[in-house]
Amino acid sequence: MAGVEDARPDLGFVIVTWNCRQDIARCLPSVLGGVFDHRLEVVVADNDSADGTAELVAERFPEVELVAMGRNAGFAAATNAGMGRTTARHVVLLNPDTVVDPGALDALVAFADERPAAGVVAPALCNPDGSDQGTARSFPTPAAGLFGRRSPLTRLFPENRWSRRFLSGREHVGDEPFRCDWASGACLLVPRRVVDEVGALDEGYFLYWEDADWCRRIHDAGYEVWTVPKARVTHDEGGTRGHAWPTPVIRSFHAGAYRYWRTHHAPQAWNPARWAAAGALGARAGALVARHRLADLARRRHPATVHPPAASHTPDAAPASHER
Repeated sequence: MAGVEDARPDLGFVIVTWNCRQDIARCLPSVLGGVFDHRLEVVVADNDSADGTAELVAERFPEVELVAMGRNAGFAAATNAGMGRTTARHVVLLNPDTVVDPGALDALVAFADERPAAGVVAPALCNPDGSDQGTARSFPTPAAGLFGRRSPLTRLFPENRWSRRFLSGREHVGDEPFRCDWASGACLLVPRRVVDEVGALDEGYFLYWEDADWCRRIHDAGYEVWTVPKARVTHDEGGTRGHAWPTPVIRSFHAGAYRYWRTHHAPQAWNPARWAAAGALGARAGALVARHRLADLARRRHPATVHPPAASHTPDAAPASHER
């Protein structure tokens, strides 16, 4: 069996694309040229891009396997399709709007191989200016809904105890690996044996929250979630969706938040907390949709004077009962 094990690639990258031609053109060279000590395979699952993303991958990167989903199947479903095409010892979920530092993924593999209890290993995700994105977090709670990375209260009072408790990665200084509950799905390494035991992403999540759910399920199975700061990946966060959230994304985000809450906090159909969360999240989604439509109307009427909405529409602008 050892010979069979050794024959497999060490890393199986799964990248989901949707209308991100420029992003994937930067991401793939950093992956293909930035892994030095381990064997890799790369799968791109394209959700029916209309901007030439799939064509670019096929033409410029023949060593990459392209999976054409034929429709916008969502992030979880496309990721699972990509994972099904890899044979590697470790699966790496990677967003197309990332650039991997040379050797970063080698460091993640080395850590995972040295620590069998590690079910998820994540790098330090950095903004394009080099600052940390703070994506190592505690599991979401209702309080976290008000104290996320980009919530107004966290921006106004960055050192408040609730934000510090949720954004647990802020407490760690230096390059030593540290444990957290949940790390961003923009870049996650998960050993194949853990995927086989726990299962793939829940395809009930179309976009957002599937990473929190996966980390929670892996944690509940007895594995650890780690961040390795020496491994750095630059993430142009939100680059594939622009500044404003369109209505379908707002709805998908809040539907995912409710699914996470229902699954992990209120699994009983009779639990009043389930219906309270549904009402609060539905109301917030409705308010954001209305705001989006008003802002869009204002932009059309006064295109030179109206600016895009502030970053409060990003996934870490807390929903009423939960935070990504």
